[in-house]
Amino acid sequence: MAKKIDISYTEAMAEIESILKQLQSADCDVESLATKVKRASELIELCRKKLYKAEADVEKLFE
Repeated sequence: MAKKIDISYTEAMAEIESILKQLQSADCDVESLATKVKRASELIELCRKKLYKAEADVEKLFE
């Protein structure tokens, strides 16, 4: 079962940016590549869900 991620959008984005910098650096080792990509994917999905929820909440306010 996947571990639930419970962090803010801002924290998730900061972590995604950090992972991206690590992947772009020459220091990135192949062994940890899959782990970093999986974590980034989880964070991106979390951010999408938060954005969709915020959009729905704003639309409700304008109804």
